[in-house]
Amino acid sequence: MLTADATAFEARAAERLAGFAGFLRGNGFAVGGGDAVEVVRTGARVGVLDARVLRWSLQALLCGRADEWRRFDELFDAWFMPAGGWQSAVREGGSHAGVRPGLGAAARSARSEDRSGPPESHVASDRAVLGSTDFRTLTRREEVLEIEMLMRRFARHLKPLRLRRAARARRGRRLDLPGTIRRSVASGGTPLRLAWRNQRRVLPRLVLLIDVSRSMAPYSFFYLRLSRALSAELADIRSFIFHTHLTAVSDALQDPDPLRAQRRLQVIAQGWAGGTRIGESLAQFNREHAPRCVHSRTALIILSDGYDTGEPRQLSTALAALRRRARRIVWLNPLCSQPDYSPVSAGMQAALPHLDLLAAGADLASLQRTLPRVLEALR
Repeated sequence: MLTADATAFEARAAERLAGFAGFLRGNGFAVGGGDAVEVVRTGARVGVLDARVLRWSLQALLCGRADEWRRFDELFDAWFMPAGGWQSAVREGGSHAGVRPGLGAAARSARSEDRSGPPESHVASDRAVLGSTDFRTLTRREEVLEIEMLMRRFARHLKPLRLRRAARARRGRRLDLPGTIRRSVASGGTPLRLAWRNQRRVLPRLVLLIDVSRSMAPYSFFYLRLSRALSAELADIRSFIFHTHLTAVSDALQDPDPLRAQRRLQVIAQGWAGGTRIGESLAQFNREHAPRCVHSRTALIILSDGYDTGEPRQLSTALAALRRRARRIVWLNPLCSQPDYSPVSAGMQAALPHLDLLAAGADLASLQRTLPRVLEALR
């Protein structure tokens, strides 16, 4: 006789399996409602404790085209991967299935090729390797600390970028014609008092929307650290995390105590590494935050792989509303770094018409190429 715990486990497993077919359908696979029943039956037959057997069985069941076969492993991991499982150490001389080797082997190879140069060249080489290494392969503590230091240095380099905007002033070189006309009303239309404009520098605003769902677990950890680095160096940064709902985290990220900041994030991020409802989260952002923090000099940056279990139309509607408020909407997708990636998922297809830029975001080098361009666009 099954215990209550065993029964609950089987119910959760069946629910997870049943949802996988819909997840694949939302990402361009030719699967139907009846396939969900077959997925559950297959899971009951082969078991769910051996991930390799389950992966192979479902791949044979659900993949009918070559492109589906190639993309299956990535989507399987996104749906079934345990939260935090990506942090397991990469073995020497190899990697986990579907995961490229981390910095360790690459850095050692770079150092062994040229030991004749000065120490500074080795440091620069190691940092270049680290900056171009996929975040999901950075598992060692020293790598995390080093990449966080590089993020802080990058944020400092962004400081000189400013938005030039015309503002009224008491004295200036350019005549403010509309202001002069308004002032002339009191004198019967005679422009007795001239209004002037001058140029002053004001900060652009960045709004970061970070996907912390299960499929983004390898990357959201580093995106939050990037957001913390930007918040420490730039004055006008607003940060939010989302999965099935959206939460503001700017105050927690700006806490000067990193351990306390981490605890605050853990408290407020209920449902971390769960499902993803991007459209619902952006609709919530429009209702609760956009009127106050998105305006004509704002760049809205969404950091997500685009795997959305919600309704694509809702995502499209939410982005269309933001399009009317923001100066730029940029989507950074870590999957764009993969040579065979194409934004065919339902979420990305719904989002693309409303974006100014879709760019890679799997490593620091990609972010360093994109974020300065975003700030320059706000001039």
